[in-house]
Amino acid sequence: MKLVIFTPASKKSAIAKCSALISGELLTRGHQVTIVRTESEAILDSAMHNFGVSVMKWTDKQRVENIVRNADSLIYQIGDNYEFHQGGLAWLEKWMGTVVLHDFFLGHLFWARFQHDYSQAKKILCTWYSEDVANDYFNYSSSEAFIEGTRKVAPMTEWICSMANSVITHSGWESERVLKACAGPVRLLPLGYNKPSDISSKAKTQASDCLDKFVVLTIGHVNLNKRAESVIKAIANSSVLKKRCIYHLVGAIQEDMASRLTDLAKTNGVTLVISGELEEHDLISAIEECDVMSCLRWPCLEAASASLIEALLNGKPTIVTDAGFYSELPSSCVVKINYKNELAELQKTLELLYKDPAYCKTISEEGRRWASMTFTVENYVSGLIETALALSKSAPILNAIHYFSNTISRWSEAPDAFFFDEETLSRLKIFENLE
Repeated sequence: MKLVIFTPASKKSAIAKCSALISGELLTRGHQVTIVRTESEAILDSAMHNFGVSVMKWTDKQRVENIVRNADSLIYQIGDNYEFHQGGLAWLEKWMGTVVLHDFFLGHLFWARFQHDYSQAKKILCTWYSEDVANDYFNYSSSEAFIEGTRKVAPMTEWICSMANSVITHSGWESERVLKACAGPVRLLPLGYNKPSDISSKAKTQASDCLDKFVVLTIGHVNLNKRAESVIKAIANSSVLKKRCIYHLVGAIQEDMASRLTDLAKTNGVTLVISGELEEHDLISAIEECDVMSCLRWPCLEAASASLIEALLNGKPTIVTDAGFYSELPSSCVVKINYKNELAELQKTLELLYKDPAYCKTISEEGRRWASMTFTVENYVSGLIETALALSKSAPILNAIHYFSNTISRWSEAPDAFFFDEETLSRLKIFENLE
């Protein structure tokens, strides 16, 4: 098959890493792969992963157009980061394809796309949600208020999926929104994320300097929903943990967030190490050198978590919030925390993991075993090809649906009302007795 994958390529993108693994497996199986990188122009020339093929930019419109017209399958990697996915969104609006949905909340993507086109934004918001939602959408005072105010009533999942002729997602917790919006095949596939085989080159991290300490690690972009404040407070509340624990943060972090967490840790006597973004081999070393990984999230917005998969594949005891994607994980592989009782349960869990090495070994071994069978690129690519074949069979029906939908939209400013118009319905009665 000839497949075109629209994806970020930057080494800073976990989705790009997944795409590189997928591309390699597709090439091994004899498929033709074209990679179109989708970042905003400011980072379109940044260092990228190795995809095994040459990579073109989404802004090279004529070349992309020629490739798209002759492709068997268009695959769009979509997540809630406009800087990484601007190009994918731009081409998806022109050419429908398979959307690989990495986040169930796509509010930031929508906001960035339509912040200067309020009339179109309002039309979309009213179509899927309500006029009240549309009127409030661009008026929130902060990112946190925006997420809290829109994640349940207007996550924009339907907006993206309505542009897809098939969808692949990585968990089922918000799948009803996907099914509502996409008329084509919808498939749930565990994310393909094989552990790198060459991890012999290690660099010491700051947190590993004291080998007798108990190191808790959080990786990824450090924002409020990573619950770093809660980890610091849970450590501070425990006399045992406070003496022995180092909390290590690895990933992009804003200066104000770093200052806020540093001040909180100092005030509570907690040892905090903030390393910022690390190169791949340094990140792997940080994971290997920690004792526990915290993958807490609230609110839960993702369809899957690369950092969770990294933790399990590296055999680390892992703490998660019992919500969203994380609630679907086997309880034998992770320790689940109830968000409503987060601090108390987190403290109790960290103390248990510190005091009980046998339990740590059991849960980490089970987590590695399960993850190594579940999150494989081989399984993922097989599902990807099966979805493409299923889509090819349903394409005539989908094309007919879109043709008649567009025709009806041109007939009436209110297409929904068109079907309930008495005059229209009365004329359709001539078909009632046909067999």
